[in-house]
This record gives sequence, structure tokens and C-alpha cells, in this order.
Amino acid sequence: MAAESEVLSYFEMCQREGTSPQRGMNFRLHGGHSIVLMSVRPNSPYQDEVQEEGAVLIYEDHDHPRAAEAPNPKSLDQPEFLPGGNLIENGKFDKGAQEFKAG
Repeated sequence: MAAESEVLSYFEMCQREGTSPQRGMNFRLHGGHSIVLMSVRPNSPYQDEVQEEGAVLIYEDHDHPRAAEAPNPKSLDQPEFLPGGNLIENGKFDKGAQEFKAG
């Protein structure tokens, strides 16, 4: 089991989890803990970073789907809900964080 603030390579994570997640955010994967995939490489398209010795995660999140109303996907926030009303991954993470804060 990884420590709460442990950062793993993708290969290490796949070996430990027994799965190969493709989404950047994976809320309660298989009913368990959550996984955030991120890149801190200089050429990464996302501005993700880890601060304060792993205590703070700055995560850019998913881009808004490319569409006529959003020719630049980074110019709009991704919605919390799918058109059918279900939460998307960032909505699930937000709800989980709000529930945690509320006790």
C-alpha cells in the first residue's frame, strides 16, 4: 500500500493496483482509494505540481471537451456533471472533498 503522499511512476502504480487507468482522475477506483495521474515533466501540457513536500497537490484537471463554444479547451472549466446528470470525475473529487471537510 502506498503512503498517502507517495508519488509513484505509472508503471509502479499499475503493478500495485493491478490495473492500467487511462483517465487522469480516478475517484475510488474499484471502490477503493482514488488515483490522480499527473506529469510534472517540463514539456507536459498541464501545469500540475506537488508542493510542500507532498502535502499540496496543484492539479490542472481535465480540459473542457473541444467544441465550437470552446475552441481552446483550456479557456473553460470542465462542468461537474454529464448531460444526463451524473457527476464526472472532477465532480466526484469535489463532492468527496466537500464531504471530507464537512466531517
